[in-house]
Amino acid sequence: MIDNTFELKKILGKGGSSKVFLATDAAQTQVAIKTMRKDKKYSQQVIETLVKREADMLSTLEGHPNIIRCMGSELNGTFTIHNKSEPVVYNVLEYAENGAFSAFVRSTGPIEEQIVRLFTAQVCSAVNHIHSLGYAHLDIKLENILLDELFNVKLADLGSCIEAPEFDTMVDRRRGTLSYMAPEVANLESGQSFMAIPADIYSLGVTIYVMITGEFPSAQMLKQNVSTSDCDAKTSCDVEMDDEESNSGWSLVSSELKELLQSMTHPDPYKRPSMLEVLSHPWVDCEFSQELMEEAYQEMSGRKAYMKKLQNSRQ
Repeated sequence: MIDNTFELKKILGKGGSSKVFLATDAAQTQVAIKTMRKDKKYSQQVIETLVKREADMLSTLEGHPNIIRCMGSELNGTFTIHNKSEPVVYNVLEYAENGAFSAFVRSTGPIEEQIVRLFTAQVCSAVNHIHSLGYAHLDIKLENILLDELFNVKLADLGSCIEAPEFDTMVDRRRGTLSYMAPEVANLESGQSFMAIPADIYSLGVTIYVMITGEFPSAQMLKQNVSTSDCDAKTSCDVEMDDEESNSGWSLVSSELKELLQSMTHPDPYKRPSMLEVLSHPWVDCEFSQELMEEAYQEMSGRKAYMKKLQNSRQ
């Protein structure tokens, strides 16, 4: 129990620095309680700073339908179990019932391009909102794309956001997840800096690619864009692949989307499109029929049922 208000039900997931629990409040409303991981041994000051930073950022970005909501924050909470109490710092977040997009891809495989198009439009809208207010997310990835009860996108983990009022705003601290990082971020050395907004664009391009193919783009597959020093975390530059293997991922991607993704993952950050340009690209800027939206809902519902069956069989 936390503050005699939130009853913890189960762990929803762990991040690099945090742990998230499903909880119910006094009205039996389901919420997500996000706390800092004890095993990281952060100081109290660091814990409070990280929790408050995300709460403040979510407050700044409040109102967008595809960004997770913060419903409260507490720097002086109390966690009680078996009549023993200890201090806890936490944020109360909107509960995304269907969890992380990554779980669907990991458990049920890649998702058909037309359906991914729907999710991409929502993610792009959320990222554009962040950029339009002068910030960069800097940790865009499947694990941070959550899905609500109707499988609508809820972009999460805004604690890594940083001020970036212009496309070419430079930052000097590496943030994010290596597998999704732009090469200039992954290879950042002491004294160097990178442009935050284009780094988001690169990570978003990788994210879309993984949704459709179920794998990370290798350096070989992006060799027209990536130099030998820019290999992603999943691939060694020393590994040779034949043409069939190196093109396997692109075979699942339309030529229209391939052109967009290759522009988003260009090694020169100045040559990557802005979010407004991504949103105006024909692959993203299109009308979605009611039939397609219903198909997407049925597809994801079927995948969820399969995941639940798989989980039950392992118990």
